[in-house]
Amino acid sequence: MLYQIYLLAQEAPAAGEAAEQPSLFDVFGVPVMVMIAIYVVLVLLPQNKERKSRQDFLTNLKKNDQVVTIGGVFGTVTGFSADGTQVTLRVDENTRIRVRKSSIESVVKTEGEEKPTQ
Repeated sequence: MLYQIYLLAQEAPAAGEAAEQPSLFDVFGVPVMVMIAIYVVLVLLPQNKERKSRQDFLTNLKKNDQVVTIGGVFGTVTGFSADGTQVTLRVDENTRIRVRKSSIESVVKTEGEEKPTQ
């Protein structure tokens, strides 16, 4: 369809001259650039925003936060590893588990109510 519009917009060649054929970029270049722009706006920008929000959430974790892991385990943060990639959770009075920091899904304010992670 765009090719037809492009052909209609061209000048008619003078008598005896051969019509110049549009290049491949002239035909497909603009639609491809539009599709790439749409992809960036609809996919990459929201994905980057979500990744930044998640990184900020994990960075702001602190001791005594009540959290839920992606596996559904509720616990209270009791400490962090030296390199900061692991978190120790107190699940019960004498039960502590170590999980990756990235496996924490959300922080819980009170029992049954979750704080939004944004």
